Amino acid sequence: MHILFGILTIFTFVSVWVWRLRMARDVARKGVDLARNAASAPRRLSFKYKAGKGGLALIDDPREAAAIMMMEVARARGGPLTDLQADAIEAECREAFNMTEVLAEELVAHAAWVTNDAPKPQDVMDKLSRTIVSSPQLGPKEIVDLDGMLVAVSEAEGTPTRDQLALLQVFRDKAGLKT
Repeated sequence: MHILFGILTIFTFVSVWVWRLRMARDVARKGVDLARNAASAPRRLSFKYKAGKGGLALIDDPREAAAIMMMEVARARGGPLTDLQADAIEAECREAFNMTEVLAEELVAHAAWVTNDAPKPQDVMDKLSRTIVSSPQLGPKEIVDLDGMLVAVSEAEGTPTRDQLALLQVFRDKAGLKT
């Protein structure tokens, strides 16, 4: 009987220590997971912040803003974007931003995607004009150059329409350009 009691005591002792080691391992795993979550928290929070904003609220690169503004001017003509308009935007991006043909095409595609869900063109021009004008890396020459780029895009299909001229005026008013 005492042998059976000894075996039962040893078995209980081993079981308790195995259980304690498992609990310690689980606590260690939870600690590692918590540390990983804490390390990635800033990235996750910034993504949630950006995901909650609209597409235009994320635009902070003046080149991207300029491409979107050119896209809005082209689309203000009415109807879908034509090949002449797309080529004019790509040419302006290549020339003004020193981009390769592939990068210019990607920027135009991105601008088209952003403007698909954009609010009214006047609101887009107003917001992006403020982004351009307040950009510290752009001076008066670049702002005048952008006006020329917008005019070139508006004239890609011939004489600009009233809607295109209205969008050009929104930019000029924000930029302080006189016509």
